[in-house]
Amino acid sequence: MKKPSRSELLRQLRAPAHWRALALASDLHLGPQAPRTTAAFLRWLSELAGRADALLLLGDLFEAWIGDDLLDHAPSDEHHEVCRALAELAGAGCFIGVQRGNRDFLLGEHFAAICGAQLLDDPCVLELSGQRIVLSHGDALCTSDQAYLRWREVCRDAQWQARFLAQPLQARSEQAAAARAQSRQAQASMEQLADADAAEAALWLQRDRAAWLIHGHTHRPREHWDGARLRQVLSDWDLDTAGAARAQVLWLRPATGWIRVDRENLGARSAQALPARAT
Repeated sequence: MKKPSRSELLRQLRAPAHWRALALASDLHLGPQAPRTTAAFLRWLSELAGRADALLLLGDLFEAWIGDDLLDHAPSDEHHEVCRALAELAGAGCFIGVQRGNRDFLLGEHFAAICGAQLLDDPCVLELSGQRIVLSHGDALCTSDQAYLRWREVCRDAQWQARFLAQPLQARSEQAAAARAQSRQAQASMEQLADADAAEAALWLQRDRAAWLIHGHTHRPREHWDGARLRQVLSDWDLDTAGAARAQVLWLRPATGWIRVDRENLGARSAQALPARAT
């Protein structure tokens, strides 16, 4: 596989033949507001070398990301610790692919270089063991949330981002905190968070000549079958909320003619095997 520069968003990821184990996770929401979740992720990363050939993080790795330049400032915090741990894993030979989510859409080239990671486009097509698997954070699939999609279009605009990043770190931090508070208030007033639209997902699969889609964002882990098509939803991570024990990883293990799929719940330290996915 030709290694792209980290300044390029990778639209298609062709898994080399030697990749025998791929770990996928989404919606970890790491940061100072989630010390137990962040600590669990760091412990897991320290155990991952030699177990995974690739780690694919499908958005919202962090609860908030106000710009790559925060990594150049002291004091060191959870953001720095996560990036150092990712760099160590990359240095051990594990490919790290990162998609931007609705919380950390400002992740950029400097972050990728420090972590030894490759930024992935959204959606990105993973070619693995003869399968084409569409990977996405999943927020763009929630077509019923028109207010959010309008905001998504605004905040992904290069000029808007340049204006935001031109502000001092403290001003950006305060604005991000206010936005998170507003988001939590809006969610609390809703009976149910917007779900991914099945028809939109089917269009994505048709466009990319695929039958398998993996995404996060909705925090509703499940396998949605539509005939021969599969939409697989990842869990969020939460070990800080009382009663919550969610820290789920999806493992893909290719073999000749099929891919084994497992969900590993690090919160419960148990694994639930799913039926093998034939090619």
